[in-house]
Amino acid sequence: METSAKEGGRLLYKEHDRISIPQAIPELGVERGAEGVVKSLDYADNNVWASVVVTYSTNQPRGLVNVQLTPEEKVSSYTFV
Repeated sequence: METSAKEGGRLLYKEHDRISIPQAIPELGVERGAEGVVKSLDYADNNVWASVVVTYSTNQPRGLVNVQLTPEEKVSSYTFV
């Protein structure tokens, strides 16, 4: 999910939840361990699922992946604007 920090109406940074992809997805060219940004969370069948956007190094979207979440996989990263 995404949160923002503001000072006097000026955006300082955005925080994104990132998780690693647990298995390779050859169709998207995604290797095991690649990271993506969590866009949404869903609860179904007693599991928490994250819709994760995986991007190229140029930040262009590569694909959307659904990942089953466990709390140990959460990593925070920051994008300065």
